[in-house]
Amino acid sequence: MRHLCERFRNKRPSPPAKVGREFHLMSGYGYPQKANRRLVGDAPRLPVRAIPKWGTITVTWPGVADASLTRASPTRVVISMGSTSTEIELKQWPMPSPRGRQRGIRTRMICSQCGSCRDAIHWIPEVGWGCRGKNCLDISYPCRHRERYCPAIARRARLRRKLIRARPGSLRARALKKMIAREERAVLAHLERVNRDLAKRSQRDARHHRAAERT
Repeated sequence: MRHLCERFRNKRPSPPAKVGREFHLMSGYGYPQKANRRLVGDAPRLPVRAIPKWGTITVTWPGVADASLTRASPTRVVISMGSTSTEIELKQWPMPSPRGRQRGIRTRMICSQCGSCRDAIHWIPEVGWGCRGKNCLDISYPCRHRERYCPAIARRARLRRKLIRARPGSLRARALKKMIAREERAVLAHLERVNRDLAKRSQRDARHHRAAERT
């Protein structure tokens, strides 16, 4: 156990990799994820800032698809992909203007599938353009399905990335170090609980002579 804890303390955060579906049987957290769940990175994403103010532009997702965006009017954009065209309604309203200063115009897209107001839509070949809502394309963020058996692992890695950008010895750096230490204690407590549960299971299997059946 001590060796495992030392390895965790000296481990540096690794670069982001492709997210898989994970389920820890002994942790007491999480549940088996859907095998065919769609993730945000699996579908082309079109943010509202990519829509031109006028004219036509071409947006490309390398190796996946490309689309032609035509601003037909201030409240309408047409997305053309091959022989298929989809018309998306745009909604605009002025942002709050304190002390009489205009902050600009906020623009959002109206999903053609469910009518929700979104700042980005996604494209699924079998369905078409839609939002990530549960009642629409049902697309989820990868972070919601990664290391859910111990969320403190991802929080610790995120805090360490923030610590790298902080000035050494500053108040923010000291606060981040305290938060990292708190998450490390949570991870170590989780490892102790998992080892304790595994030991109890081994003892129970030995009493019932089920060790040979599992091998």
